[in-house]
Amino acid sequence: MLKRSYQLTRVMGIPIRVHITLIILLPIVARRFMPFFESAAFFWGLLCAAGIFICVGLHELGHSWVAIRKGCQVREIMLWPLGGVAKMSHIPSRARDEFLIAAAGPAVSALLALLCYLLVVPIAVLGATPLAITLSILAYINIALCLFNLLPSFPMDGGRIFRAFMTPRIGRLKATALAVRIGRILAVAMGIWGIMRFDFILILIAFFLYNAAGAEYRAVYAQHRNQEWFTTEQEADIHVSPPPYARNAPQGWNGWKKKSRAFFNNLFKS
Repeated sequence: MLKRSYQLTRVMGIPIRVHITLIILLPIVARRFMPFFESAAFFWGLLCAAGIFICVGLHELGHSWVAIRKGCQVREIMLWPLGGVAKMSHIPSRARDEFLIAAAGPAVSALLALLCYLLVVPIAVLGATPLAITLSILAYINIALCLFNLLPSFPMDGGRIFRAFMTPRIGRLKATALAVRIGRILAVAMGIWGIMRFDFILILIAFFLYNAAGAEYRAVYAQHRNQEWFTTEQEADIHVSPPPYARNAPQGWNGWKKKSRAFFNNLFKS
């Protein structure tokens, strides 16, 4: 009987798991890279596809390493077709700590892009052209991964960086709402672009980003109603991008009830 996910290994005590859908779709992803190679195209395409998700895993490990240093428990890292998810017990309440955790992933992607780029020329000189092409592709993908995740909106890392920057100025709830609004505008634009290009994958990503942004706001909204911040005592599954969102937020109606409800209704009123 097939499982939903399989554990690949453990790094820093963190289980690295891969979702069954990623295993199934990996050959399809590999076909996208086959035109770049003249011989053994499927092998090198598969290597590119696997390399991308290894880089995504390293991206999540960047988040996880900093999170552990800040006292968070990382339950697992899950790789699936739309990226990777680091499931954490909580996000620190200090804006500075949240900033460092969120920024660690894009920083790892930038370093991987630089490493791949620096290796391309010497490997090409040695005559290993397919490997040089593979590294070039991975360098490009890591640059795209870094820049895409720096968008100042949820559920991207840039949304958490933006919130950490804005929280001391306007408060956590309003900072989250602003990032969610930006995220939803970008998701709608991406969806329209996907429809114009008949790109089903782009439409799917846009749909996911739109809903994930709303989930992040609902989580913070519930915390404010309950007059609670993320603390080391509070348990919640935090998905850190790519793609990030929070779920299983605590429920409660103490405090902030009338003010937060009115703000929430006005924010998303059509």
